[in-house]
Amino acid sequence: MSDFEKDVVHLVRLAVEGRPNDVAALSRRMLRAVAARRPDLASMVSTLAETVAGGPTRGVQQPLPVDFDSRLELLRREDAPELAAEPTWPVAVGEELAAVVREREHEAKLADAGIAPTRSLLFVGPPGVGKTLAARWLAAQTGRPLLTLDLAAVMSSFLGRTGNNIRVVLDFARQTPSVLLLDEFDAIAKRRDDVTEVGELKRLVTVLLQAVDDWPTSGILVAATNHPELLDPAVWRRFDRVVEFPHPSVEEIGTVVRLLVPERAPQHTISLLAALLQGRSFADVARVVTAARRGAVVSGMSTTEALERLVSELSEKADLETKLSVAAWLDSSGKSQREVASLTGLSRDTLRKHIGGASASASKRAKSSKTNSRR
Repeated sequence: MSDFEKDVVHLVRLAVEGRPNDVAALSRRMLRAVAARRPDLASMVSTLAETVAGGPTRGVQQPLPVDFDSRLELLRREDAPELAAEPTWPVAVGEELAAVVREREHEAKLADAGIAPTRSLLFVGPPGVGKTLAARWLAAQTGRPLLTLDLAAVMSSFLGRTGNNIRVVLDFARQTPSVLLLDEFDAIAKRRDDVTEVGELKRLVTVLLQAVDDWPTSGILVAATNHPELLDPAVWRRFDRVVEFPHPSVEEIGTVVRLLVPERAPQHTISLLAALLQGRSFADVARVVTAARRGAVVSGMSTTEALERLVSELSEKADLETKLSVAAWLDSSGKSQREVASLTGLSRDTLRKHIGGASASASKRAKSSKTNSRR
């Protein structure tokens, strides 16, 4: 039996069992397969896909839940999340996210084996490293709307109202095949042994844990936190995947800078800028580089000149430890001590004192390479 025929059998079984959310999720995947095989049916498939996804052809969209007192919506909804460019992920993060997408592409196979695809993920990492972007990317890749918890609207001053708001949000998201993002998860899933928290919030943690355990396979629940130490210990083992988002490497920062600068700029300038921005988040890198480009447009200078000025400013502001780190990176990439001194503003005596051994080794490797090539 082909995969498509198995999908048909699985679809009928879900319909008979009365599982509309799972029927909708599988239908969307089957429609994508039909569109790939039969381009002549593309228009019809597109219309059906919008209907299944709850698009404009389906009729009136279910209104988002609101807080009883403020009447503020408790969720923000993006029906068709779009990304300006394909994100750059650290290798480990990219592998985890790609695995989730692959599982959704093979839901029928997993169902035949009695295994559910990943339903819940916990994103851990400092601010600005791409946790929210990753949730949006997952929604776009799996063809689901993105629902984001509005923490400001959910947190009520009335005792008991916050817990009720969270329950309403969870119930709403369960009914819609979607990616639900619970950002700042530590604010609502704090340790239950925290003596400063009232009983209502402690009970809320229990509700959240049950929701993670019982989340339907038609959706994906994503929780994100900047403060993992605040989470209740029971939270960690409830999620199907825990994905740690580190600060980007120098190479990853360089890739992002190249994406942010469509105009051609010298590679050594981009490399040095990436080294100076090491330890920053993707969001910080984007903010700094965009500000430089904005200044270039206003002042009439070239993008290269703006980046070189940025490199100079960052070098002047950097402490000795940062300058030495950049110098070591430049040295390891094959730059001479003269070039390293010029680019970092450090004296050659300082370079010889702190990275002289590394520089000498690099020089020997370069000479050895040239000798071997001559032979």
